[in-house]
Amino acid sequence: MGDLIRSMDWSESSLGPVAGWPQSLRTTVSICLTSDLPTCVIWGPDLVQLYNDAYRVICGNKHPRSMGQNFSECWREAWPVIGEAHDSALAGDKAFLETQHIFLERHGFLEECFFTFSFSPIRNESGRVGGLFHPVIEMTTKMLSDRRTRALRDLAAQTSKAKSVDEVLALSAHALAEYQLDLPFVLLYALEPHGDQARLVGATGLGEDTVVGLRAACLRDARTVWPLEEAVRSRSAVELGDVRQRIAQACMGLIPELPDAAMVVPIILPGADRPAAIFVAGISPCLPMNEAYRSFYDLLASGVTTAVANASAYEDERRRARALADLDRAKTAFFSSISHEFRTPLTLMLGPVEDVLAGPEELAPLHREQLEVVYRNGLRLQRLVNSLLDFSRIEAGRVRAAYEPTDLAEFTADLASNFRSACQKAGLRLRVDCPPLGEPVFVDRPMWEKIVLNLLSNAFKFTFEGEIAVTLRLAGRAAELVVRDSGTGIPAAEMPRLFERFHRVENARGRTHEGSGIGLALVQELVKLHGGTITAASEAERETESEAVSEAVSEAARGTTFRISIPLGAEHLPPEQVGDGRIAAQPTGGASPFVQEALRWLPDAEPSRDTDTEYSSAHGELPGSVFATQRTDADLPRVLVADDNLDMRRYIERL
Repeated sequence: MGDLIRSMDWSESSLGPVAGWPQSLRTTVSICLTSDLPTCVIWGPDLVQLYNDAYRVICGNKHPRSMGQNFSECWREAWPVIGEAHDSALAGDKAFLETQHIFLERHGFLEECFFTFSFSPIRNESGRVGGLFHPVIEMTTKMLSDRRTRALRDLAAQTSKAKSVDEVLALSAHALAEYQLDLPFVLLYALEPHGDQARLVGATGLGEDTVVGLRAACLRDARTVWPLEEAVRSRSAVELGDVRQRIAQACMGLIPELPDAAMVVPIILPGADRPAAIFVAGISPCLPMNEAYRSFYDLLASGVTTAVANASAYEDERRRARALADLDRAKTAFFSSISHEFRTPLTLMLGPVEDVLAGPEELAPLHREQLEVVYRNGLRLQRLVNSLLDFSRIEAGRVRAAYEPTDLAEFTADLASNFRSACQKAGLRLRVDCPPLGEPVFVDRPMWEKIVLNLLSNAFKFTFEGEIAVTLRLAGRAAELVVRDSGTGIPAAEMPRLFERFHRVENARGRTHEGSGIGLALVQELVKLHGGTITAASEAERETESEAVSEAVSEAARGTTFRISIPLGAEHLPPEQVGDGRIAAQPTGGASPFVQEALRWLPDAEPSRDTDTEYSSAHGELPGSVFATQRTDADLPRVLVADDNLDMRRYIERL
C-alpha cells in the first residue's frame, strides 16, 4: 500500500502532492503503513482515506478504487452504524465501537459482517482536528461461529426431552426460528415409513400463505416444490437454487434480501434404509457458502438426527411397555380366571377325600395310602392356586384387606410353632422369640399368616442344619419381624431379583427343586399392603476347595435373613379398611398345607405315618392347625386327622 500511495497522483485531490503533505499527516500515514493491524487514515475536509495492507483485505472488491476515496462514500452502506461515531471523532471526541453488526457490499453481494473499531482525532500543526486514525478488527468469523454454536446448543436443549418424532421436528423449528440470519427459513417434513407422502411438521421464516401450500408433498410428484425424492434416493444433502421462483412470497425477516438457495438434507437414523424426515433450510444471501457454513448445516442435520433417534427409541420403548402392560393385564386376568377354575374342582375333590380319611370306615392300607397322596398333593395344588389368586387380585387392585388390632406377638408365635414338628424331624432347631409388644398392631390376619408361613417354608426348604429363628420386636414406631436361617443362602448376583415374581434361583441347593417362584413376591406385596417394608440379606462364608486340586478360596452365600417392618397405628392404612375391635391371636387354619408340604420334603418322614402327637406353641396353647396320629388296638387302623377346615368340636367327636 505504501508503493501504491507513492505511485498515485494526489495533486488532483484535496491532499495535494505528497511533497506538500503536513508532517502530522506524513507521520500518521507512516505509522499506519507499518502496522499489522488493519488501519485507515481519514484526512482533510474531503475525508480522503489511506490504508495499509491489512485494511485492504477489509475493503475487498472496493480496492483499489477505495484508496484515496471519500470515506463516507466508500462505506455508505455502513454509514447508519458508523456515521455517528465518525462525526463525533471529527468534533474532537474519540469513539470506540465493539462487534458492530454491519452489512457491507465488498464481494459482489451484501455481506453480513462484524467489526470492532475506533475513531481517534489527529491534530494537525495548527492544533485542530485534521483527520481520524481508524484501526479496525474484523470479528465476522468469531461471531458467526459463536452464533451457530448457540443455535446447535439451543436445538439440542429444546429437543432433548421430545417424546415423538413430530415433537422433535416441531421443537427443532421453534429453536431455529431465532437464527434467521443463518437460516432464513426452515421446513421439517416427516416421511411415512413405507410411503411416498411427506408431511410438514415444523416451519419458520415463511409467510402463512406460503406454508399452507407446502404442508404436504408427494416424493414422486414432479410438481413438488422441493427435490425430496432426490434427497431420499441419494441419502445426502442436495443444494438447491432458484428458491425465489419456488417460494416467491417468502418472508425476509432480518435478511435484507430474499434467499435464492437452500439445502435439502435427509434425516437418516442409524441402520435405517430410508430417511425418517427431511430438513429444508434456506441459505443466507448475505453469507458466503464456505466450508464453515456447510459444516453448520451438517451439524444441524446431525443434531436433528440424534433427537429423532432418541424420540424413536422412546416411542419404541413406549410401544413395548404398552405391549408388556397389555400382556401383563392379560396374564393377570388369565391367572385370576384359571385360579378360580382350578379352585372349584379342587375344593370339590378335597372335600370327599377329607371325609373318607377322617371317617370311621375301615380302609385297606393301600387305599388309605393312595388317598393320603391325593389329599397331600391336592392341598399343595390348592396352596399354589390360592397364591396365584392372591397375587392376581393384588395386581388388579381388587384386594380389600381388613386391618384389625392384633396381639401380633402371640399370633406370630402360634404361626411359627406349626413348623416345630417339621424342624424336629429334620434335625433343625426352631427358635421363636416373640415377647409381648405392649400394644396391638393393625394387620390383616390372613395376610400376616401368609407372610409368616411363606418365610418359614422358604427357610425350611433351604436349611439342612442349624436353626431357624423367628423374632419380633419393636423398632421405633414399627413392629419388626426377623426370620433368620442358617441355610445355603442366596448368591449375591441373585439378591436384586429375589422378590421378582416367578423368578427362581437356578441350581440352588434345597430340599426340593419344586416351586413357582411366587412366594417371596407375594410376601412383598402383602407387606406393602400393610404400609411396611421387607429386606433380605445373606451372610457370606469362605469355603476352601480341595487342597489337592487347588488352594483357591471361593465365597458362597450362607444363611439368609428376612426383615419385615410394619408401622404401628392405623394412620398409614385406608380408613375404610380398619376395624376397631381387638382380635385374639388365633391362626385361621392355613398352616397345614405349608407344614405337610415341608414334611413331604424330608427323605425319611411321611406326614401320614407320625407316631407322636405334636403340640407346639410359644404360650403352651393348642395350635390352630393340628397334626395328630391316634394309636388304637392292633386290629384297628391308624386314623390321621390333618384337617384345618374342621372345627375342634368335630375333631374331638371323631377322636
